[in-house]
Amino acid sequence: MNEELEIGRWGEEWQKFMRENYPTETAELGGKARFDELAVEVDNEAWELRQRLRSQYAKENPRPTTFAEIAEWENTLGFIVDREILEQVVLHYRG
Repeated sequence: MNEELEIGRWGEEWQKFMRENYPTETAELGGKARFDELAVEVDNEAWELRQRLRSQYAKENPRPTTFAEIAEWENTLGFIVDREILEQVVLHYRG
């Protein structure tokens, strides 16, 4: 496979986590190609989880109607979803 893989936000976060916490293991992952493939897998899992969590949150917390309440609702949703993605998908060793 010679094509360049597109690594998204969560894949890049995972690569950063791996480099900082598992530098030796990261170097042993079979080169850049495997490291990038794993990052794409992490990114895909994270985006799937994001969709699921956003749906769950919206079901449990109906979206408000005023601008200020919507802004607060979106911020809270973003913090909750981002934290869960980091804890459940990104901040884990894969090799």
